[in-house]
Amino acid sequence: MSLPYDNLEVITKQLWAAANSRSMCSVKLNDENGYRIIHPHGIFMSRQKKLTIACWQRSGFSEKGIKEGYKNLSLEKCEVVMVTSKKFYKRKDFNPKDTQYGEWLFHI
Repeated sequence: MSLPYDNLEVITKQLWAAANSRSMCSVKLNDENGYRIIHPHGIFMSRQKKLTIACWQRSGFSEKGIKEGYKNLSLEKCEVVMVTSKKFYKRKDFNPKDTQYGEWLFHI
């Protein structure tokens, strides 16, 4: 189920502000049983024309059981974003030119 446009815009703005201030976020996706703690690195349009959150997941829910690492999460499935006061550093191994990413809306 995708989000209504106004919610999508609000969540995009929250993630943009969090990425720019290097603030960790707690996010919940539709049909998941828990929250994920992420370091948002950007939002891009995938080859499948889906808006996608590029992030480092620090902890929390994981569909595949891998709680920490780079994740590409569906923006349209994101139902809750809570920007925290905890800060993160941009990872040195983050490469926005990697071919897995499509066209960037924004990135750090």
